[in-house]
Amino acid sequence: MNIQKIGQNIASSNIAKSAMKSANTASEKLGGIVGNALEKSKSKDVFSKIANTLEPTGANNAFIPMATLMVATVIAPRVLTAAKRNPDDKEATKDEITEILFRDVQTVLIILFALKSINSIVAAIASKKSGLPMTNKPYQELFQNTDKGLKGISEKAKEFINNPIDKLKKIGRNILDTLHPTDGVRALTNDEFVSKYSGYSSIEEINKMFNEISSQKGNPDKIFDKIMNILINNQQKAIGQQNEQVLARTANRNQEAQKLLDALIDVKKKGLASLQDAKKLNEDVKNLLIDFFKNNENRLVLDAKGLNASLRTGALAFEAAYLGFGLPALNQLRLEKKYLSNEKKNNASTPRAQGPNTTLNSKTVKANEVKIFNKFIK
Repeated sequence: MNIQKIGQNIASSNIAKSAMKSANTASEKLGGIVGNALEKSKSKDVFSKIANTLEPTGANNAFIPMATLMVATVIAPRVLTAAKRNPDDKEATKDEITEILFRDVQTVLIILFALKSINSIVAAIASKKSGLPMTNKPYQELFQNTDKGLKGISEKAKEFINNPIDKLKKIGRNILDTLHPTDGVRALTNDEFVSKYSGYSSIEEINKMFNEISSQKGNPDKIFDKIMNILINNQQKAIGQQNEQVLARTANRNQEAQKLLDALIDVKKKGLASLQDAKKLNEDVKNLLIDFFKNNENRLVLDAKGLNASLRTGALAFEAAYLGFGLPALNQLRLEKKYLSNEKKNNASTPRAQGPNTTLNSKTVKANEVKIFNKFIK
């Protein structure tokens, strides 16, 4: 009780209050100094980059702090512990450190690099298949499109032989773009899909969007054809619903709906070039296109989000399966192979009269590996 009273007296004393006030004042001054330095400094972009690099976003840490954390709290302590565990048994220490390098280092590298890399690769493949750019920038093309079969292989081989340095540079660039954890080629987020493929209020803006798709190695003609199919199908459904309630007063409305359907089909036949001159475009078709792209949840965005979610889920499931099942299985196979070969060597050098159990060398076998050995020494 006396100690508690002493603590209360100290906390309520003028000295404690003065110290707290001084600390608050000092922190405010320090914040003001840093803020002024950032504002006045010519190199404030450097400070900004450092701040952005270290700033966590929600539950996700930035790459540099995350990498430091993983190495400092996972790899380094494990290696130090392994080195100290059996100071007199160099073979056991070597085995444990090898296991750490095989298992834990792979785990850390997968967490830091693989998820972004796999997402980038599958998003690039999806871009090729769908025609819609799903990465922030395209991979560099290594070869021009050629015919399939032996002729195509021959043409690609000649292309590589004619300019091998350029092709090797592109291969290296693509590898770096894939492995770079914070830059390079990366899969777009859902917010980026919404920003890139919706919110347009004029044909000119829509046309610019298609030009951007083309510049990012997408297929604007394929995307335009898909959008027109969506609009045509919607119009056909609308006409079908009207025909179910045919009345004299709706005859004119049905004719107008049919004219709009014909106009949509005509625009689809003309292709993307029909958007280049907005004045010649049918006014109703123009309004339908603008209404489509004004909507932040249009079919183009929804399809991109769905594909993006599928790709990311698949990549995450692949990594989880490897870390949870594949890597432990590979590690066990590595140990079994190593100690099985050791057992065979011991059997070859040990008289058979001593029995199989004499091959169990205490330096070779550790306590946590007895189960593995039981398969081989029966």
